[in-house]
Amino acid sequence: MKNLSTIFGKDNLDEIVFSNRNKAYGAYALRNEYSNQLTKALFIGTAFIASVSVIPFLISALKSDSIVTELPTSGPIILKIVDQPDKPKPTPTSPVQQNIKTVENPEYNPVREVRKEKPLPTKKDFEGAAIGTETKPGEETTITVAPPATIPGPPTVAPYNPPVTKPVEDPDKLINQNEADVAADFKGGINAFRQKVAQGFDTETVSQDGMISAVITFVVEKDGSISNLKVNGSNSDFNSEAERVVKSIKTKWTPAQLKGKSVRSSFRMPISMKIE
Repeated sequence: MKNLSTIFGKDNLDEIVFSNRNKAYGAYALRNEYSNQLTKALFIGTAFIASVSVIPFLISALKSDSIVTELPTSGPIILKIVDQPDKPKPTPTSPVQQNIKTVENPEYNPVREVRKEKPLPTKKDFEGAAIGTETKPGEETTITVAPPATIPGPPTVAPYNPPVTKPVEDPDKLINQNEADVAADFKGGINAFRQKVAQGFDTETVSQDGMISAVITFVVEKDGSISNLKVNGSNSDFNSEAERVVKSIKTKWTPAQLKGKSVRSSFRMPISMKIE
């Protein structure tokens, strides 16, 4: 059985479907405009695809045109100088003058009177010899022209660089006890030294009573002995007795150390006593 749309046509089919119905309804209008809308959509889609496929060709054509640049036909052309790294110049080497056999080859200009001052070189003279400014014996060579004679220049003198001398350290240099790598020390420590001073101090020699203070300074030599002993305080009797006591101590000190060597160092010690 054939399709009704084939027998009656699309318009007749729409009329049959929507007969005795409200044709103002939207479905009837949509079915009548369906074919026209489909045809328009087909043409629009085809045109869009064609335009998209042409775009890459246009872009490539524009790029190729932008590469071509035109030089100015008038006016000065400014060339930019590009800095190039300086190449090291080869050091010219002076050729070594060799004692080779040479033959003078004089040149004669045509003149009215020919004067024969020097004998012409023979074929035998040219064998194993190079052409030079004079004829002289020497070692036979295979070169055709002798190298030019080099005039020796003045001898090159190397710049004088005086030897660098390190300053000589003073072996008797005196340093502060805080500058030493290892400070000077008394046998048993500083408290043992204070105790010896207190035990040997004679308070009967001091006329003043009460608390008396002073500062003892001296130098510990490299052999452990002390020198340059001084006692500074307000009471002269106390200063004299403290100086006597320190000198009476025969125990040697351990000298200070600096860079692994014994050095002289200064020492300072405050002292205070209460005398009744």
